[in-house]
Amino acid sequence: MPVIDGKVAVATVNDDPITLEELNRTLGSSHAERSEGKKAGRIDYSGILTRLINTRLILLEAQNMGFDELPEIENAVDVYSKQSLMELLLEQYVEDLKADDDEVERLYRENVKEWKIKAVKFKKKADAKKIEAELMTDNNFDAIAQKAVAEGIAEGGEEEYLKDKNLTPAIARLISNMEIGSISPIVSVGKGGFIIFKLEGVLFPEEEDPEIRKRVLLQALNQKRVQAAKDYYSDLKKKYVKINKKLFDGLDYESDEPGLEKLLQDKRVIAEISGEKPITVEEFSLALQKQFYHGVQTALQSKRSRPNTRKDDVLEGMLEKRVLVKEALMQGIDKTEVYQNRVKEYRNSVIFGAFIEKVVIPGIKLEVKELKAYYKENSGEYTFPEMMRIKSLVFGERSDAVNAIDKIRKGTDFSWLSSHAEGQVDKNSEGLLKFDGNLLALTNLPEEVQKTVTGAKTGDLRLYVSPEDYFYVLYIYNVIPAKPQPFENVRKEIAQKVFEDKVKKAVEAYADKLKEYYPVKIYAKDLQ
Repeated sequence: MPVIDGKVAVATVNDDPITLEELNRTLGSSHAERSEGKKAGRIDYSGILTRLINTRLILLEAQNMGFDELPEIENAVDVYSKQSLMELLLEQYVEDLKADDDEVERLYRENVKEWKIKAVKFKKKADAKKIEAELMTDNNFDAIAQKAVAEGIAEGGEEEYLKDKNLTPAIARLISNMEIGSISPIVSVGKGGFIIFKLEGVLFPEEEDPEIRKRVLLQALNQKRVQAAKDYYSDLKKKYVKINKKLFDGLDYESDEPGLEKLLQDKRVIAEISGEKPITVEEFSLALQKQFYHGVQTALQSKRSRPNTRKDDVLEGMLEKRVLVKEALMQGIDKTEVYQNRVKEYRNSVIFGAFIEKVVIPGIKLEVKELKAYYKENSGEYTFPEMMRIKSLVFGERSDAVNAIDKIRKGTDFSWLSSHAEGQVDKNSEGLLKFDGNLLALTNLPEEVQKTVTGAKTGDLRLYVSPEDYFYVLYIYNVIPAKPQPFENVRKEIAQKVFEDKVKKAVEAYADKLKEYYPVKIYAKDLQ
């Protein structure tokens, strides 16, 4: 492969090189997209190179037609280039920062700690209030809880260890402010009723959790970077900006005097920026007006918005852009290859998109008959999935699970067995799958569970062994077969797919024609 302008070229379009570096960046993006999607297959390297060539051909044609000079494209690129300068400046400033060990440890302990509690749950709020009143006069939680359970007005009372992630946000906040040994007020748990609990202690597991450690390390680092970036901007602002605070504070956009129209023509300077154009009342007023979809006057008339409350944020936003862009240019970030590549690729994507929208798409038509043909050819994609209602018993030993299946088949009631069978795993065990009789789509179940229950009929029993070595007795007590979705239900989805396919083919056909005018040479052969 030849070296052109110091870079290895995999192809040229009208003598303009597509570099190996460019191909690799596109491959990286493709890999990232595939990683977020379904199963990864072989990468079609030749297909990606063809796409780059077709894009380059379309861009050449678009530029010859003047698309690159359209005001909307220039404006979009200008906004993006300034945003990129700011981002790269801040990225460069924080890239060498390290997370604080103490903060990482604090976050880690917050994430792994377990609350040791005893809770009693009530179906009726009146019963909960009765027990709460007793606890106010006698702080013996254990005795009063046991009495409530014995009377049948409550259940629970056993020790539990819970992490914050297993608690509702309201209960997590409540516990975090409680002292060890204290008793909570009545807490509503929705349809579950009401609970009162005693906080008995906090446990920190001895075994390290590497996944949590990794997550909090990143969290602490991000927090430090965000704060460092804020402090950096604050220092730059002090260095470059001088604000006429008296003038700014005196601007009143909710008063009839002097009125918005006059403020939109006011040349007085609100903020001076060293070496840059100052921000005037006129410019600021226009920026503030843009914050309101129907304008400042409409906002005032509706009495739902207060323009004056937006003043500080709008000015800060204007200053931030000016200051960070100024510093980025002073540091020469606009001369760096990474910046130039970002802007070039964005500019190309905007021009390409405009060409597709204005030249390719107008020639694409969709007919109902081709949508129905696609629906017929791909009917398997447009079906309501098979649905099942499943209940489960979960055991720690295979023999107990097999014994339970045998008893059910001989006539033992499933619900009775659920309450009386020996060897069942605690329902609060970590990693336990919940099958409580709700209607479930077969395709939404874990892959191994799908394999276990596929083909099951109403009333069947299946044994599933989880990665945690739990033995599930799955009782499939209702099966709703898969059935086709009506065409009208999926017409929009099909139209979108057919449309996208037509656009892709139209672009390929257009690019093939352009090869007659713009010579293409491919140097990278047999890509694998």
